Amino acid sequence: MRHDKIRRLAEQCGGPLVLDEAYADFADTNGLKLAGKSIIVTRTLSKSYALAGIRFGYAVADPAVIRELVKVKDSYNCDVLELGCPLLLRWKIAEYLQRITATILATRSRLAESLTGLGFQVTPSQANFIWCRRSDRPVKPIYEELKRRKILVRYMNYEDYGDGLRISVGTDGEIDSLLRELASIPIVG
Repeated sequence: MRHDKIRRLAEQCGGPLVLDEAYADFADTNGLKLAGKSIIVTRTLSKSYALAGIRFGYAVADPAVIRELVKVKDSYNCDVLELGCPLLLRWKIAEYLQRITATILATRSRLAESLTGLGFQVTPSQANFIWCRRSDRPVKPIYEELKRRKILVRYMNYEDYGDGLRISVGTDGEIDSLLRELASIPIVG
């Protein structure tokens, strides 16, 4: 979403707007510059850092807003390792993280293009996964066949939107296997 639209939405809220940027490292842009009194930007180490197990997230906002948030947080909600982890990661693996993120973005692009070639409608992604659908048929049978072949993706069905597959961007080898299996399923294409 464009920054001007986010600012307008924040003005209409009547309270702080939380901009969840869990997938920001995979996106073309981010909203950190918007953080202030009316917009709180949240981030996590769960996605691009692959550290879901430590459950570490943080918020960026005006200092007055942060002081109010601190008043309601648990006293000991982070241990020393969790608090030091972000600094250590930025210092030690920033270059590695950039390389891995670039690989994920390239693989995501290749996956989207290949899925389109197989007849799927792919929603543009700013995350480490892709959402795709078929307008000509339900995708649940495709999901079930992939599962039978030990290729795991998520099947989702939304009442007013239809069904689709949420496919995480894995390694190039994993994506190659997925695409090979998809191409060999008779109901695809």
